[in-house]
Amino acid sequence: MLREAYADDVPGGGLLRHTEAGELSALGALEILPPVPRWHRGRMVLAGGAAHAPSPSSGQGVALAVESAIQLARCLRDLPDVPAAFSAYERLRRDRVERIAGERVRRGRRRAGRARRAGRFRRPRPGGR
Repeated sequence: MLREAYADDVPGGGLLRHTEAGELSALGALEILPPVPRWHRGRMVLAGGAAHAPSPSSGQGVALAVESAIQLARCLRDLPDVPAAFSAYERLRRDRVERIAGERVRRGRRRAGRARRAGRFRRPRPGGR
């Protein structure tokens, strides 16, 4: 099931194809941090993972952070003052990053459920044994 669930992932699909079935296990967090109520206050603004931290397994953290940094720079360049720029930045980014983070959590839960039902899910043992 893990091979099917992650077959199209890069590099995960290749790793799974070259790993013995007995060595496969599904581990890791499938959650994201709850959204923060506001990304800015006064002259302070949150960006990247501080504002929106997707699940580490999503592979989206850096991409979202770069997109947000570019959007923040554009808002600071194009709008008349800092509060207006910060408000526009949050308005333009929030829906996208929360949607992407939420989709990756839902996908991760489905994959973990399929792996668990197929008997390919092992919980880590204390001490890594």
